[in-house]
Formats: sequence, C-alpha cells, structure tokens
Amino acid sequence: MAMVYCRACAKELHETAHTCPQCGASQQAFVPQTQAEVPWLAIVSMILGIICALTLFDDSEWDAETILGVGFISIAGLACGIICINQKHSGRNLAIAGIILSGLTALVLLCLSIE
Repeated sequence: MAMVYCRACAKELHETAHTCPQCGASQQAFVPQTQAEVPWLAIVSMILGIICALTLFDDSEWDAETILGVGFISIAGLACGIICINQKHSGRNLAIAGIILSGLTALVLLCLSIE
C-alpha cells in the first residue's frame, strides 16, 4: 500500500483515497469526455461537389432543366461549405474541397447557360 501526495495541499494520503482527508480536494484526474463532432455539413458539401463535378463528364446534350438542376446542386454544395467554414465546424478541409468542386461546376454551368 503506497502513499501519494494530495494534488491540492501536498499532504500525504493513501493512493486509493478519492478525496484528501485534510482539504477535501478530489484526487481523481479530471479527463473531460468530449464527443467527436461529426463534420456532416462538410461531408454534404464534399459529396455535392463530387456529384456536380462528375456530371460535367456527361457527353450528352444538356437542356435548360439539366443545367438548372445541376446548378441547384452546386449552389447547395457551395452553401453547405461556406456555412461550415463560417461556423468553424470540424471538417474544414472537406468543406474547402466541396466549395472548390461546386464553384467550378457553377462556373462551367454559367458558361454553358450563356452560350
């Protein structure tokens, strides 16, 4: 049975003591239990960005409805990424990648709609 020193008052006490008998300080090391935050907003932005970028490889003729649909998806990807970065959520790098992919798709769609 070993003796240790109190974390608060440095008095000697038994190693199994939960509190110090002299000062009453807790002897248990406090380890905060944090839940890992799932970066769902960044993941959504990245997935939408990937979907938008993959649609650009479609060789078929695009009508106005297709351009409008992909445009909405790219705007949603941009919005999710920007919100994630502004609110300082985890997954910042995923959000940046989603913004880049969605932004490039939006620019291509803008050029297609002008023609």
